[in-house]
Amino acid sequence: MGWLLRYYVFAAACVVVTAVYVGHRVYRGYAAELPDLTQVEQYDTIAPGVTRIYAADGSVLAELAREHRSYAAIDAVPEHLIHAFLAAEDRRFFGHNGLDWRGLGRAVLANLRSGTVVQGGSTITQQVAKGFLSDERTLDRKLREALLSVRIESRLGKRRILEIYLNKIFLGHGAYGVAAAASRYFGKDLDELSLAESAMIAGLARAPSRYSPVTSPERAVARRRVVLHDMFEVGYITAEQLEAASAEPLRLVTPTDVFRLRAPYYAEHVRRAVGDKLGEASVLQDGLQIETPAQLGLGAAAHDAIDAAVRKLDRRQGWRGPVAHLAEETARATFRERAVAEYGADPLSADPLRWRLALVTAVDPKKAQIAVGGIQAVLPLKRMLWAARYDRNATLNDATLGKVNDAIEAGDVLWVRLAQKRRLSIAEESEEGHDPPRGSEAEGAVPEPVKPRPVEPPSPPEIDPESGLQVLELGQTPRVEAALYTLSLDSGYVDAMEGGLDYDRSQFNRATQACRQPGSVFKAIYYSLALNGDHWRMDSVLEDKPYVPEPGEVWNPQNLGQTLDGEVLLRTALIRSLNLPSIRLFQSLGADNVVAWARRLGFTTDLIADRALSLGASCVHIDELSRAFAIFARGGSWVDPVYVRRVVNKRGEVLIDHRSPDDPAVDVAGRLDRLGSLALKGPRQVVDDRTAFLITRLMREVVTAGIGARAGRIGVPVGGKTGTASKATNVTDTWFVGFTSRQITAAWMGDDTYERSLGEEDASYTTAVPLWQQYMTAVVDGVPHDALPRTRPPGLTTRVVDARTGKDVVPGMPSATLYLKE
Repeated sequence: MGWLLRYYVFAAACVVVTAVYVGHRVYRGYAAELPDLTQVEQYDTIAPGVTRIYAADGSVLAELAREHRSYAAIDAVPEHLIHAFLAAEDRRFFGHNGLDWRGLGRAVLANLRSGTVVQGGSTITQQVAKGFLSDERTLDRKLREALLSVRIESRLGKRRILEIYLNKIFLGHGAYGVAAAASRYFGKDLDELSLAESAMIAGLARAPSRYSPVTSPERAVARRRVVLHDMFEVGYITAEQLEAASAEPLRLVTPTDVFRLRAPYYAEHVRRAVGDKLGEASVLQDGLQIETPAQLGLGAAAHDAIDAAVRKLDRRQGWRGPVAHLAEETARATFRERAVAEYGADPLSADPLRWRLALVTAVDPKKAQIAVGGIQAVLPLKRMLWAARYDRNATLNDATLGKVNDAIEAGDVLWVRLAQKRRLSIAEESEEGHDPPRGSEAEGAVPEPVKPRPVEPPSPPEIDPESGLQVLELGQTPRVEAALYTLSLDSGYVDAMEGGLDYDRSQFNRATQACRQPGSVFKAIYYSLALNGDHWRMDSVLEDKPYVPEPGEVWNPQNLGQTLDGEVLLRTALIRSLNLPSIRLFQSLGADNVVAWARRLGFTTDLIADRALSLGASCVHIDELSRAFAIFARGGSWVDPVYVRRVVNKRGEVLIDHRSPDDPAVDVAGRLDRLGSLALKGPRQVVDDRTAFLITRLMREVVTAGIGARAGRIGVPVGGKTGTASKATNVTDTWFVGFTSRQITAAWMGDDTYERSLGEEDASYTTAVPLWQQYMTAVVDGVPHDALPRTRPPGLTTRVVDARTGKDVVPGMPSATLYLKE
């Protein structure tokens, strides 16, 4: 028996040794594949964050993230929120070493009794560990989770583990961590949360979608009461606190999408630019702080000007029909119910300027009965005279409607708003007829400035005398588009960029992505080339005679108004935007030389080197055209548009810094560094300063004595160039690129799809110039401006001449001051 006992003892020892050896090897194998604990320890620095794009005044333009998280140190988390999570998720958190066997057993028994999962067995430490492992549900992963939990407990303190947990946990609706949840659901910081709100957030840890207060408020309130009971059982709150918190109403906030409300075209352009520079993953994960020079006030003024301008032109082109037609009475009843739910019982009194969808209930030749939300109103003929039928093949605008029932019928769904007192916006005012404006040739003759109008409260609603109902006006979603782009001359900051009327309808940014024909705006480019040499001067004489087509050539350009003066000064040809002498100047310069010059000024688009380029027949980008004009106004020095002032990561490291020395956010040391750098290596001079002065001076005279006279009514010195482009006989693009001593602004209006002519009798002076004027009137209000050109370089002389001939002044005839290179 003795030998048998020794045999069993030896065998048992071998088994134990083998088991220990195998267990050790298995442990080593699992441990070797566990994540580095440094990832856990440094989670506050590596955790995905929310990238925010800021306007110049610090307002948020956009929040970008795959996981919306705002990291909060444990000391910033209120005690009642911590207690809520401990009571609901891990009561023995401060008593176990990462694995709670007693808690696991209790959870198993509770789940067996209920027949479903009512308690989880994982500790908070295990949930932290799980966040650094894969999501697979296997025994292998559970073993790794247990091992990692023990390691985490051995390296990190309890409060540090709790901090990571409270910042890493997903709490529904894109919110990761308690700070993001407090903001998402209640619009509060952590220290503002009530006990009831803390309990609701803690209750989401079990199943964020199931207990969502947004989609399942009753279930969320029930779960909140369970958490509060857990807190009471543990001793974190009193019975009185339990009852008070349980009775607290659930008050949620609706998150505001600031991206679409403020400057969506600008913010999206910045997102793409930073993504191209740092990578898309960095933008969505690294919690960057992106500072832009966007001026929200200018952006709002640009949007208002675009809205007024495109609605005015769109109405002049005619009525394209209702949004929908509801033939069945059941469909009409459903629409009314939904309109009341959306707009309220009396929507017109809430926001009289807002356009709303409404239902036509009855029509006669003089008026229509309209249901708007829960009220009835009247749409008379005089408030829809513009609604003659739209014709895509028409070239003339301003047809009028004879009868209301020729345009709409009962069951139509329309856009309407309260009829406004007929006070025209600047964009809606028009010159007498459609003849191009001719500024006085007398030196310094400037149109009377238009001062910004004071903001007035909406006028009292107009009442129909027959029915006693409020009067509406008809609207429609504009089909034509427009864009405004403003660049600061000194800093290169892009102060405003509105790439279209409605970002929700079209995300295409016409300020940077569209390639459109500039028309006569392009004349400024090759006129500057002419003035850059020694052959052409302001007083050079150009032939203004009919164009002689080559055999078989269809192209037969003419001057606006079909004028012919025989001979004109180069100065006159540009300020009056005469096509025929400009074409002859272009040909003498050479198309290839013009293209090379345009490249020097920063144009990157495909410029076709033929005679049609003389009238701007090749397409350009608005931002590149603006930069070329900025180079002229700056005295010939290069400027890069700045959309991003600075990018800082969450560790405070500056990744991009394009701030100007005069940026108010730059400290004294930074300003001195930038000024020193500019002194040593200033901006690249791409155009001779005398050439820049001469072309700037001529564009100043485009406004004071030429075709752009209306732009001068903003009250400060202005220079610029108009342009109208066509495809066949259809006017498709109109422009005004104008500048003050501070900024350059490009205004464009056009048809994205080239479906219809903007109008046979319409051009830049009836569309783009009024748009520019309305916007810039608001921009310059109250801001001091200097003369144009801003500085006069040496090497120039002046001569006062007869404005028509360039010869000696004739008494009683218009004169002009010419600037000539010495």
